[in-house]
Amino acid sequence: MDNQTSNQPDTAAEALAAVLPRLDAARNDLLSLHRVLLHAERVRYEKLFGRIEGNGAFLQLAMNDPWFTWLRPMMRLVSEIDSRLLDRGQPPVTAEEATELLGEAQRLLRPDTDGSGFQQEFQQLLQDSPEVAVLHRQLVRERE
Repeated sequence: MDNQTSNQPDTAAEALAAVLPRLDAARNDLLSLHRVLLHAERVRYEKLFGRIEGNGAFLQLAMNDPWFTWLRPMMRLVSEIDSRLLDRGQPPVTAEEATELLGEAQRLLRPDTDGSGFQQEFQQLLQDSPEVAVLHRQLVRERE
């Protein structure tokens, strides 16, 4: 029985060690894709409303304008991942939590015309922006 007890932490530690690099890579991928999505969305916005004067004005729009609301779930997920990986005030992330965060990322990045607002807009940008489509395909290939 002592053997099983001493093996359990090793098993949990091994499971966590296996999933953490995947979670970190997913975080980086989400940030890369978010950057590309913001750029593509800025282009669409400027076509309708005119040029945005400077990055500060764009940042304010991205944070506050309803046009960009659909992108916020991606940043919330990145923030949650960061919080679980970096916040020393919380208990360490578990393999189960890390796996769940990875699942959330996969669900979020599944383009779907009938899905969430993010998934619908993402589907549209995949069709409208070659840059978004190429990056998405690269990220999918890395996960296969």
